[in-house]
Amino acid sequence: MEIALYSLLGLVALIALLSALAPTKVEYTEEITVDASISDVYDDIRIQEHLMRWSAWPKETRSTCTVEGADGETGAKTVFFTKGKRVGHQEVVRLKANEEVVLTLVGPGPPHKPKLTFELRPEGDGRTRVLAHFVNELPRPFNAIWKFAGLTKWTREMHRKDLAGLKAFSEPPHRDISGAAVGRPPQGVNPYEHNKQAA
Repeated sequence: MEIALYSLLGLVALIALLSALAPTKVEYTEEITVDASISDVYDDIRIQEHLMRWSAWPKETRSTCTVEGADGETGAKTVFFTKGKRVGHQEVVRLKANEEVVLTLVGPGPPHKPKLTFELRPEGDGRTRVLAHFVNELPRPFNAIWKFAGLTKWTREMHRKDLAGLKAFSEPPHRDISGAAVGRPPQGVNPYEHNKQAA
């Protein structure tokens, strides 16, 4: 009994130490240049029916998605499903035409506040610089789990994949995350679209 108590106290002390060492705020910026007009790139981010075709998240997490609300407007949500069960959503919380799209994520797991801001800058004729600013705040002791489980590195790599997917989707021949040419506006079945009748 005493050994179990000391082991438990030791584990609590270790978690407290790791939590004290780990940051409670994670932030970074990734960027890419897209050979497409700023208005097209802006639409491909704010319109969730487009976004779910180029985003790496549905494919990597084996999710399907559906859009709730007025797509392309503030308040629109991409709702994620795993094995038919709703597991969270991404919401458009701010739009500034041809300049900025801000998304927040609500999902399972520890309480945290992830926010992704896409900042758009014109770069010459028909080119757009896209900066993806990610900020997440995690309370202790969840910050230690996030840090030492390598979730910051994984999330950042996913955002790099997202930017590559956005570039491939916005530039001709407009490819989705699986590499299929879908055109503009996108044609054909979206493999990540959730069957609403099955929900």
